[in-house]
Amino acid sequence: MTKTIICKNCGKKVPANVRLKGFQQYCGDPACQRARKATWQRTKKANDADYCARQKQCAENWKENKPAHKYQDQYRQDHPDYVANNREKQKIRNQKRRDQTSQQKIVKMDALANQLENTMNFTMTPFKMDASKKIVKMDTLFVQLQAFHGDKQTFFSSFT
Repeated sequence: MTKTIICKNCGKKVPANVRLKGFQQYCGDPACQRARKATWQRTKKANDADYCARQKQCAENWKENKPAHKYQDQYRQDHPDYVANNREKQKIRNQKRRDQTSQQKIVKMDALANQLENTMNFTMTPFKMDASKKIVKMDTLFVQLQAFHGDKQTFFSSFT
């Protein structure tokens, strides 16, 4: 009778590999093997400082030998269809953005400025903090902003 295991990654019940010595926890599926290796590497990096340092050095060497801008340039040269397709899609995205009546930006530059009106007044007061819960540096500046607009009062807290 063959021994069966339940794979830790996919959860399937599969026959155990008789050639493997010890306790098998993953099936032979490539996705499960990638998960097994990733788990092993995380554990190894957490427990072995020398291994972690070697992995960091290897990554730094790879970055030095293959800078991102050169990699992207090479990819674009090797895949001209991708470049043409991306340019067409970008033209459509740019046209949609121009056609919109609201002035939406690709990147939100200042979320708070969009919510506040120009007529609001602010007061800056020291923010009191319980000294028994020292989580942050004590020489930092804590500021609490209170916005007054008409009869409404809104609180904004800023910690720097």
